[in-house]
Amino acid sequence: MKRVLKWNGRLILRDWKTRLLLIGFFLFLGTFSLLYRQQNVTLPETQLRSEYSEAHNIFRLIPDAHFDGELGEEVERRLGRNSTLIGLNRYILIQREGNTIEGLEDVVSDYLDNGRDMAENNLFLLEATDFESYDLLTSVYLPSRTEIEQQLAFYNALEESGLPIEWNPYASSQILQQQLELFVSVVLFIAMALLAGDHFTKDQENNYSVTQGLPLPMKTQWRGRSFLLWLMTWLAALLGIGVSYGLSLFFETTGSLNYPVELYVSQAVTYIPLWQYGLLLTGLGMVVSYLFLLIITGLSWMIRNIYLTLFIVAGLAFLPMIWTILDPLTSWQPSFYIEVVSVLSGESALQFDLPGIVYWKLPILALGVWLVLEGIFHVIFKRIPTRRSGLKRRVIE
Repeated sequence: MKRVLKWNGRLILRDWKTRLLLIGFFLFLGTFSLLYRQQNVTLPETQLRSEYSEAHNIFRLIPDAHFDGELGEEVERRLGRNSTLIGLNRYILIQREGNTIEGLEDVVSDYLDNGRDMAENNLFLLEATDFESYDLLTSVYLPSRTEIEQQLAFYNALEESGLPIEWNPYASSQILQQQLELFVSVVLFIAMALLAGDHFTKDQENNYSVTQGLPLPMKTQWRGRSFLLWLMTWLAALLGIGVSYGLSLFFETTGSLNYPVELYVSQAVTYIPLWQYGLLLTGLGMVVSYLFLLIITGLSWMIRNIYLTLFIVAGLAFLPMIWTILDPLTSWQPSFYIEVVSVLSGESALQFDLPGIVYWKLPILALGVWLVLEGIFHVIFKRIPTRRSGLKRRVIE
C-alpha cells in the first residue's frame, strides 16, 4: 500500500495544474491575515455607539403618559439604567485596558457586571407585558430571550476564563477564527472541486498501474487518489493558516485562544474556548471534505468532463437549500451537515426548525455516507472499461 501511495503521489504532483492550485491555495491562506486587515470591520465601540443611540431613541418613541404608574416608572428606570451602562461599556472599550479602568473602578464599573445588569434589565422588560408600549419595546428595542440568555452565558464564560472583552476584531485569535470558518465553509470546497474535478487521467482509462507491477482495480486507485488529494489539500491549508496566524502576531494584538466561542448542543448555546472550537471545526471539516473528495474523484472518472463534474458538485453543495422549500423530515438528513459552521453555531437548527441538528451526529452520518459511496462506486467502476491488453511490466536493464 505504501508503494501505491508513493507512486500515486508522484503522479499527482507531476501535474503542473495540481502544483499551481496547491501553491495558490497556500499563498491565499498564508496571506489571509494581511488581506483581512484591509477590510473595514466594525469595532465593538462603534457598535455600542449605535446601541447607545437606540437606547435614547426609545424614550422619544414611547409617550410620556405610558411611564406613569408603578410599572411605567420601573420600565423608565430600567431603560435609563441600560442607557448609562451602554455608555460606560463604550468608554471602557475606548480605553482598551480590559474590563475596567485602572484607578476609576469606583466610578466605571466592570464591563462584565454592566453587561449582566443590562441583560437582567432586558429580561425584566420582556416580562413586563402589561406595559402600554410593550409591543414597541419588543419590536424596536429588546432582543429575544434566547439572545439575552446567550449574552449572559458569554459574560459568565469570559469571567470563568479570566479574560477581558475583546476590543480588537483584528486580534490574531479573532482573525484565526474568521479564517477557519471561511475556509471550512467556502474555500475548502472550491479547492477540492478544482483539484479532484480535473483528475481523470490516462492511468484510470488505460490502467497504467499494470506497467508498474501494480495491477490495481479502479476502486483501489479511487480510494488512494482521493486520500492523497485530501492529504495534500489539508497540508497546504494548515501550513497556510499557520503562516497567516504567525504574520498576524507581528501586526496586531495577540488576543486569546481561550476566548469563548458559541457552540450549539442539547438545543442550547454554550461557550467553549477558541482552540477547542478550532480543533472541532477542523476535524469535522476534514470528515466532510474527505467524503466530498470521494464523490468528486469518482464522478470525474465516471463522467470524464471537468465542467459537468464541477456543476454536479456545486449542486451537492447547495443541496441543503432544498429544505427551505420542502419540509424536512428528520435532523439525520446528511445534507444538513455540509455547512459545518452553521451546524456548530446552531444556525442550521434555527433555519430548518430542527433542534436536533447537532455536530456529534456528523461523524455517524459520515460513516453511513461512506459505506453508501463504497457500494455505489463499486458497481460503477465495474462497468467502466479499461484497456489492459498489451501492457507489460517495465523491466530496467
